[in-house]
Amino acid sequence: MMKITFHGAAGTVTGSKYLVEVNDKKVLVDCGMFQGPKELRERNWLPLPFDPTSINAVILTHAHIDHIGFLPKIVREGYSSPVYATPPTVDLAAVSLLDTAMLQMEDAQYRQKKKLSRHEVVLPLFDEDDAEAAIKLFRKANFGEWKSIGTEFRFRYHIAGHLLGAAGVELEMDDGVNRRSIFFSGDVGRYANPLTIDPSKPPMCDYLVCESTYGGKVHPAEDAFSVFEELINRVVKERSVLLIPAFAIGRTQQITFLVNQLIAKKFIPPIPIHIDSPMAIAATDIYSKFSSYHSIGQNKLQGENSMLDGQHVTLHRTRKSSKVLNELKGPAIILSSSGMLTGGRILHHLLNRLPDPTTTVALVGFMAEGTLGRKLMEGADLIYIHKSPVEVKARIFNFQGMSGHADWFELLHWLEPMEYQPRKVFITHGEKEQSEAMALHLHEERKWETVQPKMDESFTL
Repeated sequence: MMKITFHGAAGTVTGSKYLVEVNDKKVLVDCGMFQGPKELRERNWLPLPFDPTSINAVILTHAHIDHIGFLPKIVREGYSSPVYATPPTVDLAAVSLLDTAMLQMEDAQYRQKKKLSRHEVVLPLFDEDDAEAAIKLFRKANFGEWKSIGTEFRFRYHIAGHLLGAAGVELEMDDGVNRRSIFFSGDVGRYANPLTIDPSKPPMCDYLVCESTYGGKVHPAEDAFSVFEELINRVVKERSVLLIPAFAIGRTQQITFLVNQLIAKKFIPPIPIHIDSPMAIAATDIYSKFSSYHSIGQNKLQGENSMLDGQHVTLHRTRKSSKVLNELKGPAIILSSSGMLTGGRILHHLLNRLPDPTTTVALVGFMAEGTLGRKLMEGADLIYIHKSPVEVKARIFNFQGMSGHADWFELLHWLEPMEYQPRKVFITHGEKEQSEAMALHLHEERKWETVQPKMDESFTL
């Protein structure tokens, strides 16, 4: 007997969790936290839909919280088996989980102090001890290296692009009678991104689980280099502040690299770049450590001319240092996480700067439904941060040309080498309309049979 159940990223982007069962053995591909609308976030607090003590292994695709953020929770509930990841993902995930645990604890304390919860005692989803316990379970697996999990499973990683160390998972299953293979795309990246390696061609498989974050969209053709040249030159001319909510892992490094390139080529004058995220600072060190996993040369990662930090960058590790930025005058750039405005220091910068019409807020990545980032992107003139109303008078600049996700056209290009039709393609990791569009593209272009699984729905393989 072989079965897959979709406990996350089904009909939505976040909370990626795919439970695969062969006879009495189980593996979980990804273990992500739900983000976005309240009804999704509340799923993080519901009783687990599976027994974590019965799972034989967790296989991670990459280090973003919507793929790894639920790990400390299942460890708290008794999970103690290996957690597999590529070497960069192991390092990035450790930083990310500890940072998320700290934010969970700080948020619980803040809500308790301000009486912002209906609960008498406000608890975090997990704490730093849970995160540390999860980190101890990590095991490294290199791209292309087969790993066995009993006699029922073996898997290997394929390059996915998207993020440092990000991978697709080729999983082979054997129930003693039949053998089947299933390939999990993970998040597929874009081509020619200097901070990643281009996605490798997908393997032949019986079943495919394909992401659809941008399944109905084609990324705009604007060149990020030109767009940011114009935007930053305006900020310099007006002596204003450019505030960029950015994922600590991937997007912060991408933007820092871009701005340093513009300065080096003299397309813009030198401008102070303030990175206000301890996690982003730690992640930048990991990007330097794993230089073979991206195309920035090691000679461009050292000293004051480093393209990922360097002489124009100021790092803000402490809360005290972060608060000093409240008085910062332009021209300057502030990069702070989280990228979708779901928590972290960026919220305090927004409280301070959204009412200021001289501030520009640049939204440069995917914003999930229900997040503050999506509300700003859709033109809200009033938002609530920690239940306080905040007027939006700052200029909001939307630019999706730096997305780390392949659009539908790029996904079809990536899938093109697959000559043989999978028995079934499960469309996941997308909002409903995006998944429906991706299913239609695969049907029209490849004549593939597609399914858009519902939350907690199971399928026999």
